[in-house]
Amino acid sequence: MTYFTILHWFAVIVIGLLTILIIVLSVRNHDGKSSLLAPILATLFIMTIFAIFTIYGIDKYTKIARLENVVQKKVLINESFSISGQIRNIGNFKIGQCVLEVKIANDSLEKIGADSAIFVPKSALDNLFNWGEKSPTVETTKEFVIAENLHTGEMRNFTIFMRYPSSYAKPYTRYELFCH
Repeated sequence: MTYFTILHWFAVIVIGLLTILIIVLSVRNHDGKSSLLAPILATLFIMTIFAIFTIYGIDKYTKIARLENVVQKKVLINESFSISGQIRNIGNFKIGQCVLEVKIANDSLEKIGADSAIFVPKSALDNLFNWGEKSPTVETTKEFVIAENLHTGEMRNFTIFMRYPSSYAKPYTRYELFCH
């Protein structure tokens, strides 16, 4: 669950007052020949979209967390790996939930000699004419909830386990943190 801060409530109140002001001005300037439905619906639609983007932006810049002491280990017995570490709330507001998105891909650079790699150059026009074709890379993505109700300055430990396909010769792991 995401928590609204004082900044969220302030933005909602300001956007609500602007919406009411625009609707009142539309009604006062109504000449009676046209319908009021279109300007009112347009105002509500535009202000709703504006409110969604505003709340998302405020959420992104007020709920900040950092991963610390992250260690990745392979577990060869069941072809998986573990990521463990700590998450710390470095923002000034409580965080409702932090999700760690882990992507694992097969390292696609094959070695020919001592230090050269196979490289197939692509033209910029390839992207224009090959819309339907997908790249041959195989990725596995999984999301893990690693923290909930994280107070300001609080630190928590986490450990996640993820299997990778046995066909991966050199698995490459990348992770990204999303908090709201």
